[in-house]
Amino acid sequence: MLRGTLVFALLLAACGQRKAVPTSGPVKEKPSVANSRAGSGASPSTSSAKPKSEISPAAEVGLGEAVVHVPSGLRPNEKVPLVVVLHGYGASSSAVERFTDIESFAQSKRIAWIAPDGPKDKKGRQFWNAGSSCCNFDGVAVDHVAALRALVTRALASHPIDPKRVYFVGLSNGGFMAHRIACELGGLVAGVVSIAGAGRKPDEPCPATAPVRVLQVQGDADDIVEIGGGHLFRDQHYPTHLSAAQTVSDWAKRFECKPKPKAAGSIDFDAKLDGAETSIQRFEGCKRGAIELWTVHGGSHYIGTRAPAHEAMWKFLSGS
Repeated sequence: MLRGTLVFALLLAACGQRKAVPTSGPVKEKPSVANSRAGSGASPSTSSAKPKSEISPAAEVGLGEAVVHVPSGLRPNEKVPLVVVLHGYGASSSAVERFTDIESFAQSKRIAWIAPDGPKDKKGRQFWNAGSSCCNFDGVAVDHVAALRALVTRALASHPIDPKRVYFVGLSNGGFMAHRIACELGGLVAGVVSIAGAGRKPDEPCPATAPVRVLQVQGDADDIVEIGGGHLFRDQHYPTHLSAAQTVSDWAKRFECKPKPKAAGSIDFDAKLDGAETSIQRFEGCKRGAIELWTVHGGSHYIGTRAPAHEAMWKFLSGS
């Protein structure tokens, strides 16, 4: 059994103006409606009444609706960055909103964001099919790469979003999925952050044909996804995952960086820990993309959900 109630939350979120957008078919704005739905498809009960051509590809692979949060006070023709926040195994979009500092940060940085919900497995826990390590334990036939591509494409078509500034941030299972997204959707995504996740195994495809900024954040006291690799939950009944070091080393090879990272200082990443507890390792000389490993000393599995974490990650993603 899983240890505890696995509620994982993600950051980089905000409040702001929201426009009503249907999940399939032509976009129709309703400024008086509070929520904006994007690119995920209708529920089975409604989609069955529609022609096949009107059903979003995301709906066919098990991805639910997602609210697009757009910051208020945008100037005419202004386009903003988009962050897609991927929850952990057993969590949800509502957990993202409840357990992160979402409102003030995204509004102050003028960031749009989406927190989609993965489908539920046999135990009723929402998941992302990120590969053999995590967390499609039932072997459900879903293609979340296609689903998330459709969601982003729809958001770009319906909202004032800069297509060159689309980012993914994921925690745990969402972090595993962020690596898969970087591998397979590099032309669509400018950067990803994986918090307490791990990269693709050597026998799993990772085309990585486009430059992407990739950040791996790992607590060295994480006993669910261990920094040194091993079985999830330290339980041999669950799959194995890569270490944080191999995860970033593999990305360095893909980007043709120098083989060994260099120390790049320390920062305060997690408010629950004293001082500048997070050390940065950065790969240099990359022919494309960027890759860093942030080790949160004393950090558990549940890190990166509150300030100052989101500010630090945003600086990496935006290259500022």
